[in-house]
Amino acid sequence: MQGLPITPLSPPPAGLILAYPSSKWKTIRSMLGFVILLFIVANVSTTLIFGGLLDGDFDGDLGPSEPLLTLFGSLCLIPCVAGFAFFRRPRLTHVIRAQNSVFGNTFNLIAPKTAVQTFERVTVEHHLIRDTTPLEMPDGKQLWWLFFAGVFFSTVCMLPLLVMGLNIFTGVLFALVAIPAFIVGFSTPVFAWWSTSNSYFGLPTTRRLAEWMLIAGMISTLPAIAINSFLSPVLLNGVGLETTDVSNLGFGLILMLSAPIGEELCKAAAVLALSRFIDGPRRGFQVGFTVGLGFALLENSMYILGAFMSGEETAITFALTSVLRAISSIPGHGVWTGISGFAIGSYLHQKKARLVVPGYQQTQPERIQSNENWVLIDSAGHVMKHSNQEQNQPLLPPNWLSAPPEKAIPLSKKPLQALGFAMILHSFWNGSLWALSLLLADAHVLLGLLVSTVWMSMLILALWQFTRRIFPTVLS
Repeated sequence: MQGLPITPLSPPPAGLILAYPSSKWKTIRSMLGFVILLFIVANVSTTLIFGGLLDGDFDGDLGPSEPLLTLFGSLCLIPCVAGFAFFRRPRLTHVIRAQNSVFGNTFNLIAPKTAVQTFERVTVEHHLIRDTTPLEMPDGKQLWWLFFAGVFFSTVCMLPLLVMGLNIFTGVLFALVAIPAFIVGFSTPVFAWWSTSNSYFGLPTTRRLAEWMLIAGMISTLPAIAINSFLSPVLLNGVGLETTDVSNLGFGLILMLSAPIGEELCKAAAVLALSRFIDGPRRGFQVGFTVGLGFALLENSMYILGAFMSGEETAITFALTSVLRAISSIPGHGVWTGISGFAIGSYLHQKKARLVVPGYQQTQPERIQSNENWVLIDSAGHVMKHSNQEQNQPLLPPNWLSAPPEKAIPLSKKPLQALGFAMILHSFWNGSLWALSLLLADAHVLLGLLVSTVWMSMLILALWQFTRRIFPTVLS
């Protein structure tokens, strides 16, 4: 091997895509790990850092500062950031390509200790390629069945705590079912909506890009927590509006103004952070919808965890919180951010459009001629299964998801208008529920439950119909 020239590393040819064995549940497992990591960051590091800087005694007023809290929160943040960087490091694949050539060799050296030996003369090229594994998710129906079955089974197991009170039997049964119930309750509806949306957008998406969309949404919760939990209460308390009691105007302003404005701005910023992957309005809506689901994933974990703090009534609060958020707030976050993403995608598409000069014809890029006579071999020399045919299925969303084109609602293509519209929808959702809770504060429990259920059903129905009517616009 001494004296042989080493073949240098070269860029991969355009259009080279690698296929990997399917692993539909791998994405879900990896996202659950990131939820736990960011859950610690949101509830420990973010709270301690901003609390130590702005509100050391956590009473909603500005001051006093507690540097030790900020320092401890920063120290807790370091291993989380290190773990995040480690698990999201770029995945590269070393590809070696050999082609018959009379000018080639039967022995090609590509590294000091790596060589390719063949019976015929070949020329060898080798490249480092980023992971291009396509996103594959379990079927949405499977995830919905898992969600409802898990919530039902968990609720049945927690009912003895409601009927018999806390004892050794009910305590052990609750401890056994708590963690699986928590995971199923907060995560499976998000993954079910993610799988459904991915099935009907008609856009090829790599698993790594899809994971970045969801992670960007989860990260956007961190500044939103700082805005809703620290900045807004400090400002409102500074002008004399209390925010600690649900019946106070300050609390309502956080729900109607701070949350919609702060959260939609943070999610739109997450969409902009992924702008280099957005090539049109449909992709923009897909990125925005997935970012919204990522935001809902981390937010939902906090709500479901809060439902477990209800003591003996956990069975009821867990079931209601899980089901209601699965069909209301989770798709709501996706749709609101999708509206902003659609406008951002339209703006980026116009901005990146080529300049067409009248009287001159734009040259079309050459089509890359593919050679179908190829074989894919792994590092052990075994021929791997492959397919050189691509099946393109037409976009046929079901009627429950997409209305006919003639009933489509147009969406704004101006980012600021779309962002404002998303904030208005979000504000109306939060504000109407808060105002209804004030009106029913002194009403009978059964009457309050009935009216709240009817109004929540109307909101969910309106969200569903609105989504059906904007979906044809997105797909067009």
